[in-house]
Amino acid sequence: MFHGFIPHIMGTRFDILLIHSNAERLNGLWTHIINELERLDKILNRFDPHSEVSKINSHTYQSKIQISKEMESILQLCSYYYETTSHLFDITLKDFSKIQLHEHSCISFISPDISLDFGGFAKGYALKKIKKLIEQENINHAFVNFGNSSILGMGHHPYGDSWRVSFLNPYNQSLLNEFDLKNTTLSTSGNTLQYTGHIMNPLTGLFNEQRKASSIISTDPLEAEILSTVWMIANKEQQLLLTENFKNIQATIYDL
Repeated sequence: MFHGFIPHIMGTRFDILLIHSNAERLNGLWTHIINELERLDKILNRFDPHSEVSKINSHTYQSKIQISKEMESILQLCSYYYETTSHLFDITLKDFSKIQLHEHSCISFISPDISLDFGGFAKGYALKKIKKLIEQENINHAFVNFGNSSILGMGHHPYGDSWRVSFLNPYNQSLLNEFDLKNTTLSTSGNTLQYTGHIMNPLTGLFNEQRKASSIISTDPLEAEILSTVWMIANKEQQLLLTENFKNIQATIYDL
């Protein structure tokens, strides 16, 4: 069993357990994962003034902004999820439709007050990339944890038939749920005593300050990440529509 960790990357701690008999292969994979996380951080971390997203946000007054091919692909993904979540997922937190994609990997902003924030996207996107790296190395059993809020379980624990994860109430540490992850991702979102009012509904501009949490189970790490935040702000009618668009998820909302 190989344990690798990064104390702070993409805004949180990263831990991984990899299980394989070939230690050299595991060490090589860990190097690839570190490089990939650092590369993605340089694209998506808006708190890094040298990241691509920071440079885009500082040049939103320009008529057209040149972006990387990967950023173009990311924005196309965000556009897709903006539509399939009835505009509840919005990396501008205002109006994603004010971003225009142009030929030759260029974008422009219709409104000068638009900026990009990948907070509810980046970890899921990174988990999906890491999952692919693990699969390419033919490693069947792995546990990947982004700050206890985005967790991927592949295969199973050496002494079990899955990876068991507990979800605790952040206000009193009581058990909310237990999940047996086997080739699935768990993403959780919610408010805590120390960290509340951080989830905004882009349709109303209001922050959710309710004592609630959500959990999403999905085989797609990116969809789990996106929907765990969306579920916190979706009303009952919107949740029904989401379950039509995303049929292979398990979604739960908790009163804390």
